[in-house]
Amino acid sequence: MKVYHEILIGGEDFNLAASRLLHFFALSQLVRYDAVQVMKEHSLVATDRVFWERIELGEARNRTILEGLISELGKENFITLADLKDIPPGYSSKMLHTIAHFIDGFFGIDSFFYNLEEDSHWVSQPYRNRISSAPSSYWLLAMEAEFSGKGADLVGTVRHAP
Repeated sequence: MKVYHEILIGGEDFNLAASRLLHFFALSQLVRYDAVQVMKEHSLVATDRVFWERIELGEARNRTILEGLISELGKENFITLADLKDIPPGYSSKMLHTIAHFIDGFFGIDSFFYNLEEDSHWVSQPYRNRISSAPSSYWLLAMEAEFSGKGADLVGTVRHAP
């Protein structure tokens, strides 16, 4: 299975930014891919005229994913916060877990856009200002990753003894 992500990351040039991104995936404990490819031809430096447009599109895509997960959880009859105390382990609790990851900033296979510098699915205004003050040092890296499903998301194995 292949997945696509766009990652905001700092770096003096494309190679440094790509190296930092690959390092992140090499050390990640929760998301393991069999292969990660940074696609230079689809990546942008913040000086590019469409950089902020792509950031906005990435954040919008994340919001759509998040809204879909929340809607799906609602279809399982979990409407209010009080309902969550009765959520059983399984499909519904995994949706809730993914929703929490979008909000708290953990990267996951469902993430479309991710801000690696702030550990977030969004870009704060102070960080936007920082990027604008030194745009040649920030990149939106397009990447494609492959995984077999074995070890791609270890959350399920963290809670269970072997």
